[in-house]
Amino acid sequence: MVLRWPLIPRWDESASTAGGSARGMILVGPLGVGKTTLARAISTRDHRDCLWVAGTESCRHLPLGAFAHLLDIGPDPDPVTALADARAALGRRDGATLVVDDADLLDPLSEELIRTLAADARLRLLVTCSGGRTASVRALLGDGVLGSVELTAFDRDEAQQAVEAALGDPVDRVALHRMWEASEGNPLYLRHLVEGSWDAGLFHRCGGIWQLGGRPVVSAALESLLGARLRGCAADVYEVFLLSAFGGTLDVDLLGRLASPGAVAAAVSSGFLRVDGGRTARLSHPVLGVLLRAQTGVLAARAVRGRLVRALAGGGAEADPTRRAELSLDGDVEVDVATLVGAAERACALGDDALAERVSAAAFARGGGVRAGALLAQSTRWRGRAGAADALLTEFDPRRLSEPELVVWELSRVCGLYASDRVVEAYRALAALTARTTGTAARDLLVSVTVAFDFFANDLPRALELADTLVEAEHCFGPALTVVASAGGCALARAGRADRVPMLAARALGAARPAGATVVAGRIGVAEMSAVTLAGYLAGIDTVLERYTGPEVVGRPRSVTDAYIRGLAHRATGRLDRAEEEFRRAGAAAVSGEQRMWIGLCSVELAQVLGARGRAGDAAHALDRADAVHGRYLASFEPDLLLARAWVAAARGEHRRAIAAARRAAALARAGSMFGVEVVALHTSVRFGDRSAAGRLRGLARRVDGPFVRAAAAHAGALEARDGDGLDRAANEFAEMGALLGALDAAAQAALMHRRAGRTGKEMRSVATARRLAARCGGARTPALAAAESPASLTERERLVVSLVVDGLTNREIAERLTLSVRTVEGHVYRASGKLGAHDREGLVDKMSRCQASDVTPRSR
Repeated sequence: MVLRWPLIPRWDESASTAGGSARGMILVGPLGVGKTTLARAISTRDHRDCLWVAGTESCRHLPLGAFAHLLDIGPDPDPVTALADARAALGRRDGATLVVDDADLLDPLSEELIRTLAADARLRLLVTCSGGRTASVRALLGDGVLGSVELTAFDRDEAQQAVEAALGDPVDRVALHRMWEASEGNPLYLRHLVEGSWDAGLFHRCGGIWQLGGRPVVSAALESLLGARLRGCAADVYEVFLLSAFGGTLDVDLLGRLASPGAVAAAVSSGFLRVDGGRTARLSHPVLGVLLRAQTGVLAARAVRGRLVRALAGGGAEADPTRRAELSLDGDVEVDVATLVGAAERACALGDDALAERVSAAAFARGGGVRAGALLAQSTRWRGRAGAADALLTEFDPRRLSEPELVVWELSRVCGLYASDRVVEAYRALAALTARTTGTAARDLLVSVTVAFDFFANDLPRALELADTLVEAEHCFGPALTVVASAGGCALARAGRADRVPMLAARALGAARPAGATVVAGRIGVAEMSAVTLAGYLAGIDTVLERYTGPEVVGRPRSVTDAYIRGLAHRATGRLDRAEEEFRRAGAAAVSGEQRMWIGLCSVELAQVLGARGRAGDAAHALDRADAVHGRYLASFEPDLLLARAWVAAARGEHRRAIAAARRAAALARAGSMFGVEVVALHTSVRFGDRSAAGRLRGLARRVDGPFVRAAAAHAGALEARDGDGLDRAANEFAEMGALLGALDAAAQAALMHRRAGRTGKEMRSVATARRLAARCGGARTPALAAAESPASLTERERLVVSLVVDGLTNREIAERLTLSVRTVEGHVYRASGKLGAHDREGLVDKMSRCQASDVTPRSR
């Protein structure tokens, strides 16, 4: 595979170049931000005769040295004569573009020549320079003769766009965060990091998502360029660089004690070290750290880390215990076990599963006991080795553990049992542990775990009852409250009581955020996003996204919840293409960690999204994955699995089966007191054409929170009454809410009703509305939309048979799927071909394919 690097358009730069001076412009920015690339693109776009010169270190002391290939210059030219001759020679290229790259590396005579040419205005100048601007460049900027564009590094979105364009597929956010950390958005460094990591075999694809198997490395080309310059420094200065590469941001005084104040000053003068606020020092760019660490041998690296561990033991702001613990793992100095355990807890809370596993393993090996063992088991499970985690826990004898140790050990074991679908064993062990636990905080925690089990096992009434006992208690153990907000919050949302979720989430976040528990916060975010989307409070989606998602995703646990939350938001608002990408991201992270529960949840959502996009085969594949991991431990999501099955049937054109599956999902949700989910299931059946749901939806509108249920009831009522105008009003209501898919289907069904009533004008308006909404929905191809755009002369059965013909099924296969005789299928194909003017089967497929591709409705003959 060849990596293809795009030119990423940036609005501020494009606007500036479009409005620049007719005499030209100066592109200003640090090394690697794309000045040369942009200059080349502009000069190519202008279609002018182009001259190119570049300043270099080797020619900056030669008069007009950069112009030697364009001018006939003697070995020792008279400056005045040479300048006049050069001006005259270049002036004869009237109308050409002169590109001057790295103008701050030009000799003084060349700088004067550029200033003179700018004043002459015969050539269009395109000048690039970095921060070290010379007097002539500053003069050009100051007098306004040339327009100027200040180029900066990519922001995170631009960096993601560049990396994904180069690799050709979406990239998971852990990899994107690591690339951003090392490049800080510098396009040159970003490219060399991606290419270096690619050449090193660090990239691998999972479920259509690129993941990075470790920290990024730089390319050989960048290593050669920067490495030589770093190694050319004095030994004591290079030592400062090494200490900063392994230690990160360090106190200036501490760095001076480890090396020497003079070496620190020299390092700053070299440009490779910078001092912030006079107190702390760090390498001028993170990519230097990547390079230096890669160039340092194992023994030398151990010694550097050991020196830092000892120096950081003295306290101060830079003496972060997690930092010392991480440095000690590969250093020649050990830290105490308590520091290792604390660092492991911090890493688990942040979701950095790789670091958590390494630190907790070191703590466990050095006698960290049950706390270290439980942390190691937790991180090992997230690394995809559940069997190793279970084996680890068997090393402890529960009879010799204190009550706090027993709770930690047994909870880790119980959660492992539940996650492996050994639900009865998990409940039995949890009940036994609760019976012999006396501590208040521990009992709160055990009740919260029971809430989670009850929620997933489809006992919502008991889950909500137990959750209320904890929430209403005067004092509730913080970790217990966060579990209740996550599992109990999801239970409330699915029960149709979404209005209670935000307050519960806010209270739990108050307990989670001070402890830095970003993984727990992400799970609370799933609950709050579920509440917002199920209830139809879609105006608040951006607030929830801002609260619970972000670019700094350091490990798999956070990667899963971050992408899952985004996917829920995009699906609810109809952005199906983005929803698909996010659910694929979440699923890939879950697969990498063998997290069966999350694999199932992501696959169920993905199947529904793909079904709504009309991609029956892909949706069926996602459904198979969901089926493969489904079990009693996910019983609460059985209605969601049935809805996924309904969307697969709908994408195949099997509308009756789709309605039946959606109705079964609604019945199952009702039996489990999941009234919010029942609303969604019933409305899904309405979108498929079911006219029997209006009464039940009107009843649910009196007990379910939010505007969505009322809009769904209005939609169902209008469809039941075959009221085209009412369906148009329902479409408007969904659109105002932000639920674009619901609006699309209501508008498409309105078009059908208007068509049957012979109201051609209204039909055309409704079809136009549905198409406009479909364009905003990222490739939506729902049954209602397909029916509205199908030829009016085809019957429903003919449309179904033709859709299966287009999918490539034979007449016999269609007969088996629809439980018809082959002769009946042949009759449908014959009549549909006649109505559409198709002479054979191939012509029928071509006619329908062109119809769908062009949005043109073919008329019958």
